[in-house]
Amino acid sequence: MAALAASTVGMLLRVEPFATLYYALAWWPFIFALDALTLGLRGRSPLTKSPREFLILSATSVPFWLTFEAWNLGMKNWYYVGADPSWFARWVGYIVCYATVLPAIFEAAALVAATGLFKTVRVRPIRVGPWLYVWFWALGGTLLLLPLVLPNYGFPGVWLGFIFLLEPFNHRFARRSLLRQWEEGSLRTLTRLLVSGLICGLAWETFNTHALTKWIYTVPFFEGLKLFEMPLAGFLGFPPFAVECYVVVQFLGILRSPLLPKAIRLGVPVAVGLGSLGMFHVLDTHTVNSLQPRVSHLEELAPQEAALLQRAGVDRLDLWVSAPGGLKKKREEILAQGLSREALERWEALAVMATLKGMGTENLKLMLEAGISSPRDLARQDPKDLGERMRDIQRSKGWGRQPPRDAQVRIWVNEAKGALGPKRNLCG
Repeated sequence: MAALAASTVGMLLRVEPFATLYYALAWWPFIFALDALTLGLRGRSPLTKSPREFLILSATSVPFWLTFEAWNLGMKNWYYVGADPSWFARWVGYIVCYATVLPAIFEAAALVAATGLFKTVRVRPIRVGPWLYVWFWALGGTLLLLPLVLPNYGFPGVWLGFIFLLEPFNHRFARRSLLRQWEEGSLRTLTRLLVSGLICGLAWETFNTHALTKWIYTVPFFEGLKLFEMPLAGFLGFPPFAVECYVVVQFLGILRSPLLPKAIRLGVPVAVGLGSLGMFHVLDTHTVNSLQPRVSHLEELAPQEAALLQRAGVDRLDLWVSAPGGLKKKREEILAQGLSREALERWEALAVMATLKGMGTENLKLMLEAGISSPRDLARQDPKDLGERMRDIQRSKGWGRQPPRDAQVRIWVNEAKGALGPKRNLCG
């Protein structure tokens, strides 16, 4: 808890490395805090019971989450901003951050169990037979296919599909199965998982909202009403996601059976590891939309002015804009280096633009080429028209990590309107 508190304070004060690495520096202490609470309540916890299994769960968590990243390539429900310019640092970050997903869910579920909640949740037992397997497989396959063929409408299916697709195998072969519990009339594990998903969902979005390296959602039809960065309706996806985590882990346990040939037990992890590295590259090119915005990325606009800013200690535009005291804090120091007030105001506008919802310098250059040089200019734009212009420039110039999507441009325009305040006539 001390580490979590220190990381949070450091992030809010924009002190490095907390401002950039906040997700990892918050989530791992949070996981250990959950484990400690469970240990205090029950005398045992997932980590203390089997550190080896905890490490295996963390390692499994990386390719597990990458599966959802693969689906997101078609759904385009989220993208990453403010990533490290170094590919090596990004890839290490993927491993460290994605390794938290499964441990967080299982630690939260263990804590809920330690409180004694839902211990006696009973329902009418069901009879599970081959007929139910067929229905589960058909439904699971359909739910996983819908996000690929109808991404704007079928995207919720990815948070449910693996439950139905894999649970019949768990019922038949795995050590633990939700269907087997249901046969006994118990929904104890299911209800605890649903609660753990909501706990982790709230924590995920809380830790993400003020971080500099973060994700942004572009979920169709739900861009307006949000809590943190997540559309309110999106929180409904976290409880079934926790169930999905449990089902997948039990299914993977089948693949660890000593009855399977050794070649399979050794070959699968190697193949998964190589596939994960391939997905890291795909993320870099398709999902990471912006890197840390630096003055050096814009120095071709005015090399001498950029040098004066750097001499005054301004390197990262996001740290400059979001530090306590904001842009005013550095103003006199920058002017003392010889930069004119007019030039400083121009750079301040560029810095604010580059940090609007993690726009980044690559997308900012497209904006500048399209004639948008300030938040006021951006707030007046029609998102669809501006998106078309930016994509035309991107195709001709080859700038930007990906062609800007209408949903992203809409987010930038709305953020610019919010940054300038509701009382101003921005669209006249």
